[in-house]
Amino acid sequence: MSITTMIPPHASPNVRLVTDFMRTIWTEASPDVLERFVSASFVDHAYIPADQTGHATMVRIFAGAFSQAEHTIEQCTEQDDIVVIRLKITALHSGQFRDIAATGNAVEVTQYRTFRIVEGQIAEHWALFDTASLLRQLQPTVIVAGACAIKQ
Repeated sequence: MSITTMIPPHASPNVRLVTDFMRTIWTEASPDVLERFVSASFVDHAYIPADQTGHATMVRIFAGAFSQAEHTIEQCTEQDDIVVIRLKITALHSGQFRDIAATGNAVEVTQYRTFRIVEGQIAEHWALFDTASLLRQLQPTVIVAGACAIKQ
């Protein structure tokens, strides 16, 4: 597992924090050290419960379902206390994900993450994951008619 990044070595402390967070928590699948990166009042807008526990649970679910994961930070934008990254995630579907047994399929998915940094720690987190693309890669024969149809 690895993380590739286009982040320059002279990046701001906030960008380095986010890069280190992604490497440690997601790529190395080490949710037990979340407290090193997030504030005591951390709010996670992506996972339930909306705190460290919810985030750690999602890391464990992902790590149990996908092996050989690589997270490539393809783009990073910083404004004030906000850092936004666009990731390409590649992995092997080697365990159950939702109701889908391991397929052995290689997957590639785009993800966007937004972090609000306060006093050197992540105070808030949002994530958007291209779940539809992932599900098509896991179950390519499943098509939901009209799911994304444009009405004329």
